[in-house]
Amino acid sequence: MKRRRLLKACLIALGLWGLGAVALVVLLQQVPPDLPVPHRIESAPQSSSEPSSSEPYLSIPDRMRRGEALASLLHRNGFTAREVHDLAEALSPHMNIRHLRPGDEVEIFYGRDGEVESVEVSRGALETYEVRRETDGWVGERVPVELERREVVRHGKLRGSLFASMGRMGETAALVIAFAEVFAWDFDFYTQSRPGDRFSLVVEKLYRDGELVGYGELKAARYVSGKTDLAAFLYQDPTDKKDFYDRNGKSMRKAFLKTPLKFQRISSRFSYSRLHPVHKRRMPHLGVDYAAPTGTPVYSVASGVVSGISRKGGGGNQVNIKHAMGYTSKYLHLSRFARGLRVGKRVEQKEVIGYVGSTGVATGPHLDFRLVRHGKHVNPLKQIFLPVHRCPTITCPISGARWECLPAS
Repeated sequence: MKRRRLLKACLIALGLWGLGAVALVVLLQQVPPDLPVPHRIESAPQSSSEPSSSEPYLSIPDRMRRGEALASLLHRNGFTAREVHDLAEALSPHMNIRHLRPGDEVEIFYGRDGEVESVEVSRGALETYEVRRETDGWVGERVPVELERREVVRHGKLRGSLFASMGRMGETAALVIAFAEVFAWDFDFYTQSRPGDRFSLVVEKLYRDGELVGYGELKAARYVSGKTDLAAFLYQDPTDKKDFYDRNGKSMRKAFLKTPLKFQRISSRFSYSRLHPVHKRRMPHLGVDYAAPTGTPVYSVASGVVSGISRKGGGGNQVNIKHAMGYTSKYLHLSRFARGLRVGKRVEQKEVIGYVGSTGVATGPHLDFRLVRHGKHVNPLKQIFLPVHRCPTITCPISGARWECLPAS
């Protein structure tokens, strides 16, 4: 009888032990993988087969999370507030840590004594920065990234938007924007492009460890729309300045941009007799209305000096900028002004001066853009502006072979 009880007790004990082991395994599986890593790691015994003391003993990789700052990432990896401050101070001359985005990689390297030796921060695949511990504190620097550059030719026809057309070829928004900006002084892709337009380009593609990570320089571009045939080539002048020039050596850069923002559509054009949508009577509309979401950046179409800022009247928040050749540009119905904007301040071409809104007399968010020359309003869509300069040589040194690889069809 005693033997049976003892046997039964042993079986119960074994059963409880088994249940406990299963429970422990389940609990371990439910431990989140991103628990804070201790800032100090216990030293391990030296071994002849292990790396030398000059090499990092251990590295802990991590990634920036949505809505997270670098300080938060370092805190959850065991860094003190003082260490976070010192690391940020060492990095600040080389990068803006506020520009880090979700998914950017941060790797922490520990020495054999358990102390942090260095921190490596990668902003995308093209920028890597390192902060390392020295005797007198933390020292930061940008680490060179080894990239392979491949020059490729791409060409196609417009179906839908330029974004959609290049996207079907496997290209990203970065290349589309770079291409469009080359012709920003001569062609408005929002209003002038048509189905069947043809485009060609030569661009550098950047590869890291065999993987495409971005674009280098756009070397040449061509766009054909009806009778309009635009071509641009990147050229480096004797002062090492690079810019785009056309076939005749004229700069693609003009004194004025075609449009002051990235818009969705033109909702109203220049007219001396337009039916006003609010007042319901015919009135002159001496500008062009660009419909765009509230908050869309608005930039100056040319270099100049801010000559007026107004917050009253039918134009709502308005900015006036005086330019060369007797021109003044006006930007109406802004939701707000750019920080630091004031009368008398000089602004450069394509510098943000405000944001789209619907202040004043307006039925919805849009920009009313006006252009005045020698005191008279002119139609911005019909102005023709000359290049700001020519190529330093008589003819740009662009080989005929490069042009031949940009087919018109």
